[in-house]
Amino acid sequence: MMTRKILLIITLLAIVCAKSFSQDNGQAQQSQPTWDQCKNRFKCEKVAYITSEMKFTVEEAQKFWPLYNQYDAIFDSIGEARRKNYGRKECMKNYDKMTEAKAGDIIAKSFEYDDLELQTRRRYHEELSKLFSQKQILLYYHLEHEFRRQKLSDNKPVGNSFGKSFKDK
Repeated sequence: MMTRKILLIITLLAIVCAKSFSQDNGQAQQSQPTWDQCKNRFKCEKVAYITSEMKFTVEEAQKFWPLYNQYDAIFDSIGEARRKNYGRKECMKNYDKMTEAKAGDIIAKSFEYDDLELQTRRRYHEELSKLFSQKQILLYYHLEHEFRRQKLSDNKPVGNSFGKSFKDK
């Protein structure tokens, strides 16, 4: 019975994900997915993975996912602000012309975003601790890390553009 409910949840997530990737007016999809499409696919896959591996009861899922979505939105906004105000590619394009003061400002701003993310993670953990055991939370953290690690290794680009920019100089 519980397995059917979990399969239903995963199926519904897959349908939502498929809808989010389709384009309006029947237009042909671009050969290269957009950043938002990639981000949505990543999130959908992560939700399906966590749902299946955590083996949530229906009640646990109803508690977990709203909290997860709330904090995921906060982390997204922090990430967007980081990219907007501290674009690594843009920084490295202008690396040769950059002053020491500008480099120091960029590093300081990066630390501010790191601090904000850590504060948010601690608040998130406090909220999770009200709903789940520490073992369940530890498993969730592990699954989140493993999912990211696996996705990064699946999509690892050939070469290292950061390293190349310094080696070629």
